[in-house]
Amino acid sequence: MKIIAPNNIFSSIFYLSIDEKNKPELILKESSLLLKELNKHQNAIAFIPSLDLINQKELFVSQKFVIAFEAYISNTFLYFAHDNFNKLLLKGDISTNEVLLSKIIFQEIYNIQPEIELDVHDKFHENKNYLVSGNLNWIKNRYNIGTCFSEHISEFIEFPYVNYLLVSNSKTDLEKFHSVNENLLGNISKNFVENVKKINLGDEINEFIINNKSTVFFDFNSITNESFAELINLLYFRKIIDDMFDVKFL
Repeated sequence: MKIIAPNNIFSSIFYLSIDEKNKPELILKESSLLLKELNKHQNAIAFIPSLDLINQKELFVSQKFVIAFEAYISNTFLYFAHDNFNKLLLKGDISTNEVLLSKIIFQEIYNIQPEIELDVHDKFHENKNYLVSGNLNWIKNRYNIGTCFSEHISEFIEFPYVNYLLVSNSKTDLEKFHSVNENLLGNISKNFVENVKKINLGDEINEFIINNKSTVFFDFNSITNESFAELINLLYFRKIIDDMFDVKFL
């Protein structure tokens, strides 16, 4: 079996927590390509951006595992250079989630509609506003000058922000992963500190993530279920999707 995942610290914590005897082959891809990569492989599961499900509704979705955030920690941070929100640059490991939710959140919370633009340049400009996703936030401890995107989302929907769902095209493959990893959530909790230090993005970042581990969720429970439903409701009421749909949870 293969597991396809984004290259970030949170999917790394998840993968490192899998018992060695059960470890699937790991394929790392940009978040925007995870769904496409999943469709290339048989016997595969994948973490995909949660809102990518609207593009492939027949996927089977795990009701055991998820990557979600509540506050302080996130895979995505906002960097405000000034109060002029006429443009927001998206940078880093950008996916459907950042594109759609940045538009919704700014309009719903601030009643503004900034122009959203992808930025592929290497450098940051001090006088521009950014939404940065992925590992770029940890380089030179950049997150220190940003605000947590998940905090904005979770405050608005009043639930944690479900960033990634674990999915598969195969019911059998997802059920098999569940059955052989019954202790995985316990391993994540028990080995969290050790695995963060093993990934080692630096002492300050290690301490930041360890101190705020309670705001990172890997357990798909009733709360994260409600949270994902709220995200889909947002898309429906904003007419980004035409119809509500049944999710094929396992």
